[in-house]
Amino acid sequence: MMLEHANRAWEALVGFFGADEINRIVSSRRQFGVHLLPDLQASATAQIDPFGPLLMGVHQHHSQIPLTISSLLVRSGDHAVAITPLQYGDMDVGEEEPFPVLNSALWLFRVEGRPVAVLLSQYSTFGEGTLAQIEIVTPPVAESLDFARTFLRTIQDSVANSSLYRGKVLSFESSSDFSGMRSAMTVHKLPPVSREAIILDDATMARIDRHVFAFDRHRDDLRRLGQSTRKGLLLYGPPGTGKTHVIRYIAANLPERTTVLITAEQVGNLTQYMLLARTLQPSIVVLEDVDLVGRSREGMNSPKTEVLLNRLLNEMDGLHDDADVLFLLTTNRPEEIEDALASRPGRVDEAIEIANPDAACRERLIALYGAALTFEKGAVADAVKFSEGASAAFVKEMVRRLAQASLASGRHEAIGRRLVATVFGEATESTSRIGRRIVGLSALPVREGRGGAPSLDGCCDDL
Repeated sequence: MMLEHANRAWEALVGFFGADEINRIVSSRRQFGVHLLPDLQASATAQIDPFGPLLMGVHQHHSQIPLTISSLLVRSGDHAVAITPLQYGDMDVGEEEPFPVLNSALWLFRVEGRPVAVLLSQYSTFGEGTLAQIEIVTPPVAESLDFARTFLRTIQDSVANSSLYRGKVLSFESSSDFSGMRSAMTVHKLPPVSREAIILDDATMARIDRHVFAFDRHRDDLRRLGQSTRKGLLLYGPPGTGKTHVIRYIAANLPERTTVLITAEQVGNLTQYMLLARTLQPSIVVLEDVDLVGRSREGMNSPKTEVLLNRLLNEMDGLHDDADVLFLLTTNRPEEIEDALASRPGRVDEAIEIANPDAACRERLIALYGAALTFEKGAVADAVKFSEGASAAFVKEMVRRLAQASLASGRHEAIGRRLVATVFGEATESTSRIGRRIVGLSALPVREGRGGAPSLDGCCDDL
């Protein structure tokens, strides 16, 4: 029977290997997270295609039961696996076009005249999510077994040195776009973030350089000297100071690393995400708002929260010293973090404050965000003065309001001192606590009352 005309997988395998040899074949298989399927498939096809393989699809009866070569050889009735057309699904890899991954595939080919079969498949598990599996079977001869070992080793190396995800950010929010496509993992291709776009004081930038970029440059030599190459940094400060922007800058300027972004709500799946981070070393693991998980045990409100904290601590402790994993944790409330997380080197090695910008930084922020605007002499100095104690997010929003106000007045990009006073005054003199918090101001304004005595207008206004 021609293999191309086989209707069931067992017929194709028996016809290819021979009825006498089929019971002597030797199998080896590997399993990976389904997110690594594009690299796995690319590596497999690159190794197989030079041998001119026959490629066919195979039907999977149940998504929770993995396909194996043994299951393909079942011949009885409903359990026999049918040969089907190839089926592809699109997987996001952070490029303009998604990667077409095979749902399942069986390759039949010969290496130096000896038969080889490779089976690629996916299956779902309750605890680990969807897994991708690749299996190779050969005759029990030394040359064929050597080929199988090299084949699987090459796949493992390709997955570990993923070219598709390197330098990108992987996040795990449930997402969909306007096409209706949904994915458990979203891949973000990072835009460049220049050093000039990070407005921090010199001392803070020097600490980031030393603890991130210098550390990354020297990690090979550190490993040679017997030093650990895993590191944990905590970025802390009030809301709106640019902690997330600093993380984007770090990730964008460490292109050899893959970034795994985890929110506090996703820590329940931390084991799965950390497995991906270990596989894709060197990597960065970002956990924002870590105080929601790593809260002081005295402040915990449920046993579940403590379980999540213990899981985080175990994952950080479970990495070997030679693990190329950089943890970046952020918080607005550093005082609420559990001591077991914050006070133990090897988990968090350094805490860097990302504070509200000083006057020099506020001037640089106005220049950055208002690059297309023309400021009247003294207008920038006024804006710097009016934004005393405010966050970087407040300064950015005020520049936008200045631009909008100038357009509304017909002055286009021209910004005068009177306009600065009007726009900043509307925000800084507000007695609405919520309104002031939204734009990055915490304290209520102090103004002169009657008779020159200071008063707090709206002191009884809870909003």
